[in-house]
This record gives sequence, C-alpha cells and structure tokens, in this order.
Amino acid sequence: MKYESVMQVLCIKMAELLRKHPTLWLPYLAADLLAICLWRLRGVAERGIFRWFTTGHSVLGGEVPLPPHDSATLAKASIAYAPIAIVAIIAVVSLFVAALVATAVIVDSIERDQRPDSRMILEALLTRWRRIVLFSLRFLVTVGIFIGGTAGLSYYLLSIAHRQGLINSFWFLAAGMLLGVGCTGWLVLPAAVRLLRGVSALVSVKTRIQGTILAVLAAEAGAVLGFFVPSLETSLLLTSHGENNVLSIFNSIVANAPDALLFIALALLTADLSRNLDDGKNSKLRELLPVLMPMHFEKGGTQPE
Repeated sequence: MKYESVMQVLCIKMAELLRKHPTLWLPYLAADLLAICLWRLRGVAERGIFRWFTTGHSVLGGEVPLPPHDSATLAKASIAYAPIAIVAIIAVVSLFVAALVATAVIVDSIERDQRPDSRMILEALLTRWRRIVLFSLRFLVTVGIFIGGTAGLSYYLLSIAHRQGLINSFWFLAAGMLLGVGCTGWLVLPAAVRLLRGVSALVSVKTRIQGTILAVLAAEAGAVLGFFVPSLETSLLLTSHGENNVLSIFNSIVANAPDALLFIALALLTADLSRNLDDGKNSKLRELLPVLMPMHFEKGGTQPE
C-alpha cells in the first residue's frame, strides 16, 4: 500500500475516533494545563532567585538594590537558577510523553471495545515512569543536537552570504524546524514504539517515514498556530489580569492542539505495528510446528490456528 493511502486511512480512522470518543483529548489537555502551571511556578522561582541575588540586605532588614549590570552577581543567579530550569524543562516534556502513553492506552481500550479506565491509565503511567523520563531525556538531547546544529550551520552559511537577517524570518524558521523535527522523529520513533508497546523490534523504514511525516506535520501546524494566535491575543483589548491569564491559557491549548492529534496518530500507528509483529510471530510458529512435532503431522494432525 502506498504512503498516501496509508496516511489517508490513518487520518480517517483518527477523525472517526475523535468523533466517537472526545475523551481522547483529555490526556493532552491535562498535560498542557499542568505544564502551564509548572512553567509559571518556574517563572516565580526565577524572579525570586534573581531578585535575591540582585538585591542587597541591610543590617536593619531593608533591601538595597545592587548595580544592575553586575555580571558576577548575574552569573551567580544564573548558576543557582539553572538546575530549576533544567528540571522544569524535563518535567514539561515528561508530562507530554505521559499524555502520549495515556492516549495509547485509551486507543487500545477502544479498539478492544472496552471502556477506558482511569485506573488502567494511572497504572500504565506508574509502571512506565522511568521509561517516560528516559525517553524525555533522549528526546531533549536529540532535539538539542539537531536543532542547535541546524541553527549554527544556518547562521554560518548566512553570515558567509551576508544575509544574517533571514535567520529570524518565519519561512527560515519553518524550514529549520522541518529538518530538526524530521531528523528527531526518525531517530526517536523506535524508542517511542518500545515505550508504547513494550516490544523491542526493528522498526521498518516505512513505519519510520510515516511517523516522521506525522511529527513534521504536527510541528509545522503548531508553528503556524503559534505564529497567528499571539497576534489575535494582542488584538483583544483586555484590561483584567485574570482575563489575560485565561486568554493565554486558551491560546496555549489551541497552539499545541496538533500534539493531541499526533499522539492519537502515533498510538494507531504503533498499534498496527504491534499487531503485525504478533501476526509474524504466529506465522513463524506455525511454520516451525511441523519441525517440532513431526509425529503429529505425519499422522494427519491439523495445524492449530
């Protein structure tokens, strides 16, 4: 079957699942809301640390602002803040990876004609939490290498051509994201299969191409939404701080919505791969049965299904 027809069938099946089971959005929504809360806590910690290091304290308990351009003080504040930032980034990525696992569990329950059980989802997340964190670290390292390398090489080539201004253009960033996400998706897809299905098998080139296409489409769609949604936010005249917070949360959910579609598509793709592996094992076993049980088949025994 051609890639176009396979992707078309996958998209139709995904749309049908979303129409009949809106609960498939819940893992993504929970991960996005928790990530927003966690990132805001990180911001509070960042402001508190930099304020502590850039503000002197008198004997009487008052605060005395230090020189604003004290590089040594800023360096100390950055060193103190760095572990918090790293932990926050890993935690945010782990939340979305956990949402991917939860989505796969729900899809499996639906395909078995079972009602998705929250206890089953929590059990799957608790039993795989180490693998979720390790996959998040692998994903972050891979993304950092490819996107950082792509950005550095692009800046070098543009500086040679004296066109450094292009590095901030939307189309240039979209092309860089296409390359970085494509390479990352190609490399981490086998690890994603092991995370979701618990099988260690050689992932075919066809499956890698399909998964990479899905990741690139989701990233590009998210980039487009992330480009236009903030302009909509600035066009609204909101005076209340609470209204601004609600709008920013809504915009974050909308801009990252392609991630939810990616999670469902990957769950369907890996489910098909897992079924194919099971069918292959069963067929090999049936081929070996006449060798392992020659007396049975010489007597006219039938091969079990």
